Amino acid sequence: MSGTVPRTVPGAGVSAWRGALGSEWIKFWTVRSTWWSVVCAVGLMAFSSMVLGIDFSGDVETGDATDGLTMARGEPALESVVIAQFGIVALAMLLMTSEFATGAMRVTLTADPSRGRVLLAKTAVVGGVSVVLGAVLAAVGIAAGALALGDQGTGDAASMVGDGLVITVYVALTSVITVGVAAWIRSTAGTLSTVLSVMVALPLILTASGTEYLPGRAGMILLSGEDDVLHPAVAGVVLALWAVAAQVAGWAALRRRDV
Repeated sequence: MSGTVPRTVPGAGVSAWRGALGSEWIKFWTVRSTWWSVVCAVGLMAFSSMVLGIDFSGDVETGDATDGLTMARGEPALESVVIAQFGIVALAMLLMTSEFATGAMRVTLTADPSRGRVLLAKTAVVGGVSVVLGAVLAAVGIAAGALALGDQGTGDAASMVGDGLVITVYVALTSVITVGVAAWIRSTAGTLSTVLSVMVALPLILTASGTEYLPGRAGMILLSGEDDVLHPAVAGVVLALWAVAAQVAGWAALRRRDV
């Protein structure tokens, strides 16, 4: 009838979100790449933390230590996140890039035409898993580092919990950035090279004033806890803002382009 206002079915929006999240959750855990990425991330964290701890202890015993005779028990884990994030990036990007590669994204967007909801659902699933994974990585890395450091390790439980929280935040934000970049770039190789270049390579190359506001350098400051240039808490905020920017860029590309 002319002039009649369409009525919205109560709970329809909630059902759509529940369906989107459920769909992405199932897709996330039913492919082997997810499990391999988790195993690789945990393995890299444990191995790297152990190696760094053993290396430091060996330097102390041989008299080659130049940074003191003790190391915080959480430091090997904080440094090892840079290595473990290879698995984290793979975990986060494949939920997006694999669908573009196989053409399954057409099916996903046919089932749910709201591209923003699809992106946010993928991000929510990856981000939620990454928080748990970050806590696991922190526990494994700190335990391995403390074991390797032995008597050269210092720090109480509170400091190790703080280090674990920093690792968890870094892992979660890196995964959110990765999903946004994956939605923007679409290819697996392109996403992997872009994220790792920004988060790992550029911080080692660019040290000029102002680069602390780039995501990679901000992440390094957050992990190191050094506040000579930028306070670690501010660095965490900067990294979070880059995560939001990556999501906006991914949403704009997903909304504008044909699949």
